[in-house]
Amino acid sequence: MHADSVTSSGHDEKPMSGMAVTAFVLTLIFCIPVLPLIGLLLGLGALGRTSADGPMRGRPLAITAVILGLLMTVGQVYATVQIVKVAQIFGDSITSVITGPQESMQAAFDGDNAKATSFWWEGDAPSEAETAAFVTAAKARFGGFKNAFPSDDAQPGAGAGQPEFTLPFTFAFSNGKVDGEVSFAATKEGEMTASGSFLGIDKIVIKDPDGADLVWAANTTAATGAATGAADDAEASAKEEEAASPADS
Repeated sequence: MHADSVTSSGHDEKPMSGMAVTAFVLTLIFCIPVLPLIGLLLGLGALGRTSADGPMRGRPLAITAVILGLLMTVGQVYATVQIVKVAQIFGDSITSVITGPQESMQAAFDGDNAKATSFWWEGDAPSEAETAAFVTAAKARFGGFKNAFPSDDAQPGAGAGQPEFTLPFTFAFSNGKVDGEVSFAATKEGEMTASGSFLGIDKIVIKDPDGADLVWAANTTAATGAATGAADDAEASAKEEEAASPADS
């Protein structure tokens, strides 16, 4: 009796190919990775043994195993690739919360508005003029930008666990470190930012200990308002001092 056969009760009938049967069964267990591939290979091997002049029966099972094995293997490979891609995107999204503000700020200070706003949601990103105003005000107050990173004791603030949340950040400039916060918004319809993240920056706030907060966001004038206000106050004070001083004879 051949080792690859299943004994038949008929003396004149060819024995059933055990390889073909095994291949067919393995291709049906598609919930376990690799088994359909093994079934496909066994099915290919059983085709030669179950040919018209072959020593065994079971060619329909072998052919079915090859077809199912091929379909299931392709499906598993495709699913695995998609899972890896989704996992990578989620991983990049989490990483963007840590590194996104730093890269966005650096690009803004380098004058690359396109890269700076790639971490924001399209349509909600600050305009080039708003970014330029923010950078100008930040340089005037704090000097050149060096780095931005979550605060050591950072805990998600407003909206934690919701599509929108705020995280405390520390901003390092040439004149020293300043506290602030970064607001993020999650995707609502499966969209991604231009940087490839499901989490986009919504607003960056730098808390000036000596004045009004500096805000970088769309449709805001807070970035220049404090600087303009300070200049107006200085001008008004100068006029008051001039009016209070004795007139020249």
